[in-house]
Amino acid sequence: MFSLTDFLKKFRHSAIMGIVNASGDSFSEGRNSAPESALERALTLLDNGADLLDIGGESTRPGAAAVSEQEEIDRVIPVLVQIKKLRPDTVCSIDTRHGAVAKAALENGADIINDVSMLRNAPEIAKLTAEHGAALVISHSRGTPNDMQSAENCTYMAPVSEIVAEELTSAKRFAVSSGLAPENILLDPGFGFAKTPEQCWELLRDIEHIAPAGEILAGVSRKSFLGKLTGENIPAARSSETLAAELFLASKKVAVIRTHDVRSLSRALQVVRKIQGA
Repeated sequence: MFSLTDFLKKFRHSAIMGIVNASGDSFSEGRNSAPESALERALTLLDNGADLLDIGGESTRPGAAAVSEQEEIDRVIPVLVQIKKLRPDTVCSIDTRHGAVAKAALENGADIINDVSMLRNAPEIAKLTAEHGAALVISHSRGTPNDMQSAENCTYMAPVSEIVAEELTSAKRFAVSSGLAPENILLDPGFGFAKTPEQCWELLRDIEHIAPAGEILAGVSRKSFLGKLTGENIPAARSSETLAAELFLASKKVAVIRTHDVRSLSRALQVVRKIQGA
């Protein structure tokens, strides 16, 4: 049984979740996210200060092509198994919206399932996660990677933070009714998923309105709304923008920050703690 509460108690700051792309089609890493190099990259993230890892085998960037569940399984399970073998205490999350992938991951030691579809694509993920004593991240989104940025999906009839909170709360209620303990669920506002750049900024400013900070996982790393502000078109070059937004999230004491740039965030938080006398 994995206790999210006990895990998060270990940290004096937001826990740092390192992103391990094994899709070969990452929005920020492109071909450098090939499955073949995922294990090496995962170990480097741990060495650089990651507190947990999020492994994904399907790109969910806007416009990304779908892959079969078996192909996704073939990409992520070997990485998960090897991490657990080499670093057995590592907390591993699997980023998937597919039931078969979640099942395979849970059977091979995954501690957390991170569902970017908000349980819309495979509602059974909630029950599977509960049955295996794992934790669940419910990420806000609408539509699919192919149409999430459509005008319809980006239309909110009230302040975006209010609607996102309502939709996440509804999904959480479903997860709890499927057997998950509320304290083993984190909510992700889904920056960049069915949201315009300005809606992302509004959501970031209103992050405390989504849920209590200790129940939030947030990922702003290299997102396009940051590049829209500064004019940086290359995702991997948005390190300064990313760190600024992540330090804001840390100041709000969100539970987990999901990032590509683990070393930068880890060192920045080290400096913050020193200034604060921690």
